[in-house]
Amino acid sequence: MSALRYVGAGLALLGALLASAGFAARSLPTDAQFAEDAQFNYPFVKAGKDTLRLAASARIYSEKNLIIMPASAPTKANVLFKTDINGEVSRVWILTDDEAQAFKDKEK
Repeated sequence: MSALRYVGAGLALLGALLASAGFAARSLPTDAQFAEDAQFNYPFVKAGKDTLRLAASARIYSEKNLIIMPASAPTKANVLFKTDINGEVSRVWILTDDEAQAFKDKEK
């Protein structure tokens, strides 16, 4: 009977962990720049009127917050980006439609 109790408790804990992970919002930087319909053409990113170079150590985060390779980046996307001390793009966050709308509303 006690083994069954441990299995039940383990399943309940697993269910709670999986449920909480599904509702967690990702943390986006507040000091990043927003670019609507940024264009990726490795090793460059066109953000508005500016064409910026990706840094050698650039990280691109997908909508699911996974690091993706520059070749896997969409050709156009709403993004947040940060530049390094050399003016090269060091971090890019590809935004979901809801996140992009929130940043558009924030700029107004």
